[in-house]
Amino acid sequence: MITGTAPEKASAAARSFVIWANEFSRKGRHAVAETLYQRALMLAEKTLGRFHPVTAEVLECYADLLAKTHRQDESAAMKRRAKAVWEAFTPRLGRSYKDAEPFSLRRPEQEGAD
Repeated sequence: MITGTAPEKASAAARSFVIWANEFSRKGRHAVAETLYQRALMLAEKTLGRFHPVTAEVLECYADLLAKTHRQDESAAMKRRAKAVWEAFTPRLGRSYKDAEPFSLRRPEQEGAD
């Protein structure tokens, strides 16, 4: 059971949908994954708003599925929406769009590696 405020519950539920959608996508069950991404997006937009970081994360994951299923135009549109959300949100944090991305792609350099 999820406890907390309504936005916290919605955020957790949307992320759960995304986790399941990612798993179904990985297994090639794209139709099921798309339904879960749509539910996550609807929930995030309805309860958290169109310009919330969770909404941006859902958009990015959904866009990846669309690209994987050869729907490049739809994928690009979702990526643009996600970028707009991050750009609208991050000025409040005093960080850039790139700093706000959830995961760093860079690996820390190992000590002593020459």
